[in-house]
Order: sequence, then C-alpha cells, then structure tokens
Amino acid sequence: MSKTGCILGMDIGGTNFRMGLVDRDLQVHHLRVYPSRKVYESGDTVEQFAACVKEYAGRYGEDFEILAAAVGCPSVVDQKRRKLYSSTNFPGLEGIDLVGELEARLPWKVMIDHDAYYLLAYDMEKSGIKSEGTVIGCYFGTGLGNAMYMDGEPYIGRNGTACELGHLPVPFNNYPCSCGNKGCIEMFSCGKALESIAEEQYPEISIGEVFRVHAGDEVLLRFVEYMAIAVAAEVNILDPDCVFVGGGVVQMEGFPRDYFVEKVIAHTRKPYPAENLDLRFASPGSENGIVGAAIRAFAVL
Repeated sequence: MSKTGCILGMDIGGTNFRMGLVDRDLQVHHLRVYPSRKVYESGDTVEQFAACVKEYAGRYGEDFEILAAAVGCPSVVDQKRRKLYSSTNFPGLEGIDLVGELEARLPWKVMIDHDAYYLLAYDMEKSGIKSEGTVIGCYFGTGLGNAMYMDGEPYIGRNGTACELGHLPVPFNNYPCSCGNKGCIEMFSCGKALESIAEEQYPEISIGEVFRVHAGDEVLLRFVEYMAIAVAAEVNILDPDCVFVGGGVVQMEGFPRDYFVEKVIAHTRKPYPAENLDLRFASPGSENGIVGAAIRAFAVL
C-alpha cells in the first residue's frame, strides 16, 4: 500500500514552533506544538531543532512519504532563501546556511522562507485569489510581517529583503527598533508597542482585554491608526489587487476593525486606489503557516 505524500510544514515563532504533515488536499495531520525556548537555549539551536524534527517524523511520519520540509521563519531571509539575515525572536540561526545545515541532518529537501509569505500563500488559497496581479499581506503580531505575490510568484527583491514594511520610518523620534534603526513604524503599531501601552495605561487588566474594554480610548485609536498608515503606504505605492490583514493583534477580542478600515481608506490616495480597494481580514488559525508552507513547497517540487 502506497504512503500518502506530504510536506512536513513548520511554523517557527519566538514562543512556540509548530509542525504538521500536510497532504496534497492541504489537510494537516498530527499538528504538534513545541516550546521554542527549549531549542534556542540548548546551546546549539540547529542541532536541537533538527533533533526535534527527527523525533517528530519518527513518531508520526511512518504512514506518510515526506517529500520535503518547509520552514516558515520570523526572520529576514536572503535572496537565495538559504540564510537568515536576522532572527531576533529565535536566536542561534542568524547568518548560517540553514538549508544546508538542516539537509545535512535530515533526509529530505528543505525549504525556508519568511513566515509572512507562507501566511499569505494560505490566505490566497483559502480565498480563491487568482494568480494574476499583485496581492499583499500585512500581519500584525510581535512585529509587522509583510509579503507580496506578483502574478503568483513571491516578490523578494534584490537581496531577499523586500516587504519589510515594519521598518517604514516615522520621523522625529528615537525609539530603537530590533533592526538597529530608530523610529520604525512597527515600534508604534505592533505587539511590543501594545504591550507598553497596556502596562502603562491598563495595568489592572490583561493585554488580551485592552480592546474589549478600552477600544475607544485615544491612545489605542492612535495605535490602530499607525497600523492603518503602514498598510495605506504600501497600498499607495503598489495599487494592489487585494490586501490581506491579519496577525494576533488584529484577531484580539474587540479590535476595532471598522475604525482600522476607515483609517486605511482615509490615508489612501483618492479617488484610486481608495475607491475600489479590496481589503480582507485573514482567517485566524494555528495551522495557517504550516499549510502555507506546504502550498509553496508543492508548487516548486
């Protein structure tokens, strides 16, 4: 009896990383979550990461033919999609040939990419977006993940560092960013900024409740407008066919989506692209990055 061909999809985060076997019908088998800290505090991140992958495959992969492994990284990836330029949320991977190191330890072809490209691949597939034209994704989590596909192909730029929208500069401030610059817009519009707001303004409640309880407060509306400004800036430059917006911040209970859309339109050029902007909210789901990784891997195998 032949085994089911699958991609071993992985979604790396600073807190957890997820693994699952994804078949050609994009069904996920044996989704498992592992603590990231166990890997990057081991003293040898690559060796420990590969060991976790081999342990997972040995436990759950017996009934499947693993065709390749595809890894979504919360990091800037080089043009050849082999190295990470920065990996602040998952230390120990920066500057090495991650594909080569993993392929030396694992029995399959390995692919890596910025996790936002895999998230956008999932959203495009789920929404039935045609490959023609330009589609962008903006994912507001700890930072701002951004990706773009043009005519079905990822646009990555000369160095592989395209779509770093989170590092759009906001002038006349000295807020340090993890990228080394100061005043990047993700320092005003993403999870780190929201944590600071919650600690300073709402210490009596958890961060998960701030929008539910205080969504109309000026400090939070300013935060949401910074999010909208980032999206509008890219829309004004690219005039895309479709924009997906997602990430943990957007999915928080009480997040003011109508106000966010209002501000995106307010900062978008009139009459176009403002009048016919196709802006969609991404579907929440713990499997999205894994499925997106499999979509891209199946496309190039």
